[in-house]
Amino acid sequence: MKDIDRRTRRNRRVTAALAAGALALTGLGAATAPAVAHDGVDHGAEPGAEAALDWSNYERVLLTKDVGEPIDLAILPDSRVLHTARNGDVRLTDPATGVTRVVTTLDVYANSEDGLQGVALDPEFEDNGWVYLVYAPRDADGDGVADTPTGNAPNSLPAGEDESYWDRWVGVNRLARFQWTGDTIDLASEQVILDVEVQRGQCCHVGADIDFDGDGNLYLTTGDNTPASTPGANGFAPNNDAPGMNPGFDSRRGAGSTNDLRGKILRIHVEDDGSYSIPEGNLFAPGTEGTRPEIFVMGVRNPFRFEVDPETNSLSWGDYGPDATKAVAETAGRGPMGLVEWNVVSLDDPHNAGWPYVQGDNFAYNDWDFATGTPGEFFDPENLVNDSRWNTGLRELPPARAATLWYGDNPGDQPWDELVSFGSGSGQAPMGGPVYHYDADNPSTTKLPAYWDRKAFFGEFSQDYLAAFTVDWETFDVTHIEDFLPNAALAAAGQPPHDNPMDLEFGPDGSLYVLDYGDGFFRANPDAGLYRIDYAEGNKAPQARFTATPTSSSQAPLEVTFDASTSSDPEGDDLTYAWDVDGDGTFDAEGVRATHTYTEIGAYTARLRVTDASGKFSLTSRVISVGNQAPEVTIEYPADGAFFDWGQAVPYKVTTTDAEDDLGGGEAPTPHLTSGDQIGEWLADAIGHDVLVETLGVDAETLGEASGFTLDELVAISGGAVTAQMVADVLEAYAAAFEDPQAGSGTVCSRVAWTYGLGHDEHAHPESTGTGCTGAWRTDPNSPEHGPGALLYGAVVVTYTDAGHNGLPPAAGEATLRLNPKEQQGEHAIGREGVEVFADATARGGNAVRGLGAGDFLRYDPVSFAGIDGAVVRASGGGELELRWGAADAEPFATAVVPAGEGWQDVEITFDAPEGSGTLFVTSSDELAVDAITMVGAGAADVTAPTVAHTLAPETPTGVGGVFNEPVRFSVQATDDGAVASVQYSRDAGATWTNLAANQQYGVTFSQDGAYDLLYRATDTGGNVSEAGAVSFTIDLDAPDEPTVASATTVSVGAARVSYGAPGEAVVTVTGEGGTPTGEVVLTTGETEVGRGTLADGTATIAIDPSLAVGTHTLTATYGADGVYTASAGTVRLTVAQARSTTTGSVAPNPVKPAVAAKATLHVESSTGVVPTGDVQVTVRKNNGTVASLTGTLDEAGDVVVTLPKLAATGTYQVQARYQGSAGVAPSTVNLTLTVRS
Repeated sequence: MKDIDRRTRRNRRVTAALAAGALALTGLGAATAPAVAHDGVDHGAEPGAEAALDWSNYERVLLTKDVGEPIDLAILPDSRVLHTARNGDVRLTDPATGVTRVVTTLDVYANSEDGLQGVALDPEFEDNGWVYLVYAPRDADGDGVADTPTGNAPNSLPAGEDESYWDRWVGVNRLARFQWTGDTIDLASEQVILDVEVQRGQCCHVGADIDFDGDGNLYLTTGDNTPASTPGANGFAPNNDAPGMNPGFDSRRGAGSTNDLRGKILRIHVEDDGSYSIPEGNLFAPGTEGTRPEIFVMGVRNPFRFEVDPETNSLSWGDYGPDATKAVAETAGRGPMGLVEWNVVSLDDPHNAGWPYVQGDNFAYNDWDFATGTPGEFFDPENLVNDSRWNTGLRELPPARAATLWYGDNPGDQPWDELVSFGSGSGQAPMGGPVYHYDADNPSTTKLPAYWDRKAFFGEFSQDYLAAFTVDWETFDVTHIEDFLPNAALAAAGQPPHDNPMDLEFGPDGSLYVLDYGDGFFRANPDAGLYRIDYAEGNKAPQARFTATPTSSSQAPLEVTFDASTSSDPEGDDLTYAWDVDGDGTFDAEGVRATHTYTEIGAYTARLRVTDASGKFSLTSRVISVGNQAPEVTIEYPADGAFFDWGQAVPYKVTTTDAEDDLGGGEAPTPHLTSGDQIGEWLADAIGHDVLVETLGVDAETLGEASGFTLDELVAISGGAVTAQMVADVLEAYAAAFEDPQAGSGTVCSRVAWTYGLGHDEHAHPESTGTGCTGAWRTDPNSPEHGPGALLYGAVVVTYTDAGHNGLPPAAGEATLRLNPKEQQGEHAIGREGVEVFADATARGGNAVRGLGAGDFLRYDPVSFAGIDGAVVRASGGGELELRWGAADAEPFATAVVPAGEGWQDVEITFDAPEGSGTLFVTSSDELAVDAITMVGAGAADVTAPTVAHTLAPETPTGVGGVFNEPVRFSVQATDDGAVASVQYSRDAGATWTNLAANQQYGVTFSQDGAYDLLYRATDTGGNVSEAGAVSFTIDLDAPDEPTVASATTVSVGAARVSYGAPGEAVVTVTGEGGTPTGEVVLTTGETEVGRGTLADGTATIAIDPSLAVGTHTLTATYGADGVYTASAGTVRLTVAQARSTTTGSVAPNPVKPAVAAKATLHVESSTGVVPTGDVQVTVRKNNGTVASLTGTLDEAGDVVVTLPKLAATGTYQVQARYQGSAGVAPSTVNLTLTVRS
């Protein structure tokens, strides 16, 4: 191998933990460590050991806090540092000036862990200027269309889809190189070297580190692209190829495949034109069927940081593992507990590292059947077989190579317990690092001592420590492990601690450069920074720090007060201060405090130089923005620390305040597209990006540049494919973004961006991203598949980027929160006092805490009890357990009485919980053991159903008779406190439902004749369904248009009062300008039609229905239009009185003998000819006394025969017959006589 001067070429890193997802969260406290290493090894015989291990001889120098979400670093030959951020920014930090700036930004797909990753310099960088980057392009082929959808892919195949559905989620992670021009990266010079195909829409494991060997061969790490929360994995190997499942759930299709570039360490040789060839000695020779010749090492999970060291002919890397706890592994019978690895091998030793079949010391997993949940045989490391249905490579795999080092959770889980005892925090996140090579000829005074020569450095992201491994470079055995510059020593010296080391690299000066991720996730963490570790015996440089008040304004002038009183010197020397307030390179002021007025709009880099008595100095800087203030972001709900169940949707609402973008209540856009960039963005969101490109032939960005289009012009550009109504809907939504009072005045909700991640121990796996002022974060029901006992939670970052102002670039504000699963295990308390964690197979996560007695506590923070009204305490030991708010000695707000007895006791309690977000303390005086506390209640989950409304376009019928004679656009407006998941309509009274598309504004166009009776509803991401709305309309495409010439209708009747049955006629006259209306006229009273007629010469005589009821009526004559004249109506009042009646009759036989019945024959008629209906009452009397009373009912002729009673007494009887009347006919009476004779 040719010799490469590592001082000019190494752009090393030990970047940190996006690994098993790894983005940092909060530690559990500081571990103590000695100021000088005492590792049980006698270093006395080693030259320089005493000085090298005296931590007071080192200093950790802050170079910059401006690192974004830090990922990787590379050191230029002049000791300036390039470093990447996941959002696509590449920064350059100059330690000589203390200035950091963004030199370029790549357009990246940044969902989950994807984005901009690794950076490296070409071995011949000083001659050729090539800078290598690994990134996830949003648009890999440059066609203006995003390669993959946004959001998350489903876990299983959607109904009606075949396996080709998964193709839409395939993107690439790209290795490319660019020209360095001296102070920036030329994006136009890009040479694409290699694209690694990946499954998007899921988390995790990218790898993406770069290095070179002495022959100029490039090495690239790739992750297995498989989530730890794979359904059914439960913290073990994610080999789920069950039918219908997302192929991303099977690590065998990547890491375990000989024909796939994922889960590998690749070795290629890049040629001058950017193509590459295959070096000799890779795992598979070119042309080997079912293999990729680029593979050097296969079977790795997430080799996030690695090192190629030509001088020792070695390749080393850290690799992440799954998350099963020891207690779970001992009972599950599926394989080893979650272990992580550090490996070192010869550059002549291609091999299979074994994942996802084995881990650690070739500890085997079994061949779990994910479809049935049953175990199979354990894998044989020497005879591995890939029988995944997604495998495109060889079935028989190379044998697995055991790891060099491995470690788990606690002491005793691994051969080298130092790996879990050096640092603080929990979890495992190994970061491979560089091998140090001492150069006595290097004039640098800060280079590390010769003691560290040829030792491999290592970073632990989750436990906040650095270590050095002594390696026998002939056998590649590790013989010694040392804690390097422990945090306790840094704290004692007043120096900043290691905080989630992300990347390590030795510079040309022999100092160790460290990129820290900090305690946070998916963002520019306050604790993140770029540091340099110098060897500095004796006097140390001061630490420059300052505040600036204020740091930004909307307008000039701006007076800023600078205060450097927090700067310090390790030796306590008096310091001098120099200020370059405007970044012009000249120091303008002296003193610990300074004031400066910026009179012009602009962004200024203010620098502070602090110098001690010996002349040692340090520099720091920050940007003062005059003309644009960063916005403030508030998460209105949920509260920080709110509770949820895995799989639930959590609604959110975000408001923002921005001094420049506040439009004072919402200044809506004009009808012209004067804000083209926003209109392009809104059209892409509302209509769909693919539709936009297909119909307009341009992408959203191009469309945005065409500001000034009118609506008609935009419709014309699209050839009618994009309708004016579509654009109007977009404009309305765009205006609503400014006017929405829920969003905050002036908020553009498309700029509110969020990332939801699965928090795990000290890091987080970013799982989904989105935008919007309101919505819902969907939690993954499979998250617990990390394994029982894993410390899991939801982690959210929300950012809002303003529009910039006064020519200054946009500024961003952010807010963060944590979501807690309802089950909080005792061992997961972020603070524990006086208790012991112990293994217990009967505990929920395989561990619990015991010894909770007087003065002890468990502390959980943050916590919000919103939506929680009780809990189930799982404890043992007998006694009282108290819940306290804010302090361990606060008054309890709830107490659980735990019964004595064997085993865990579940105790239900209810309480009125404290409000807001705060700290929960769990205490007892009775030496209890605590397994878990499970909250009861809805918590932050979405339990409110959406509300729905509808619109029709056009709004009103356009055809005669109230029908639409053109297609009708039916749209549903659904609102929810979270996010709407689906909107549906039904045409069969709810028997079946059809989905409406979100990118079509939840609308559908009906263009067929017929009557439409529609129901519609919405379902949110929480599964809540709205009440159904309803709308009915008719389409008749042949119906004439509604006329436009006005008509007038008058109506008259012959008499204002008539009798029932003879209402007479109504005369209706319709007039109109310029002619005579024709057509029908309908006569109604209320909703009842009583006649109709056809106009002749503008007049119609209509016979009124004789059944018109008695009473006073308003008769309405309605003219229904004729295609020329509009509809009109006129009214007249008509009173209908009852018709008179006449009753006649006779009795026979008359006279009649005693005891013989006679009959009365009766007839009733009306004055109008209407046949009366109803009853006739017949009364028989004698001498004014009633003998009998009988009733008969008239037949259809108005007749009735009533049989009289048999009368025994002789004499004359009076017979009276009275018609009782009806609704339309009045009563009448006839009097008859009957004689009875012997």
